Amino acid sequence: MDSKDNQVHPNSQDYNQHPNAPSYNQAPPSQSMQRYDQVPPQQQQQSTTVVIAQPQQHGNPLLLVDRHGIRDWSTGIFDCCSDVGNCLFTFCCCSCAMASLASRLGECCCTMCCVPAAPINMRTRIRTMGGIRGDMCNDCLTVSCCYMCAACQQARELKNMGL
Repeated sequence: MDSKDNQVHPNSQDYNQHPNAPSYNQAPPSQSMQRYDQVPPQQQQQSTTVVIAQPQQHGNPLLLVDRHGIRDWSTGIFDCCSDVGNCLFTFCCCSCAMASLASRLGECCCTMCCVPAAPINMRTRIRTMGGIRGDMCNDCLTVSCCYMCAACQQARELKNMGL
């Protein structure tokens, strides 16, 4: 064997190893020493998140609407002239108009004859179904003092609710 064949190459790399393969006896280049979370500033992306409203946790998942209501009646108590046909029907045949309201609410037509304070109960039910602000005392006073106007308002509300 020739003495030239036994000499070690000056770069001290094994000739059988691929030139791009890592060498275990040399330190890696300084570029690869960076941590992955240290991204150069030109490669960082910025994002902004704006929270408009915090999610709210309801106390009871079975409660479907706010107990105080979320809106007002779609028409006023004295807006009878906005729906003249309903106004004439209620004033000419009030018992027929109230039976119609009861059936539109899914109740028996005879509810008005059989249930005490049915007009007050029907107004409260419409208010609850529609999420309308108010209370039973106000419903009682409205029906007691302005029975015909309250019936017209309830019919208009059911019409606006699609019932």
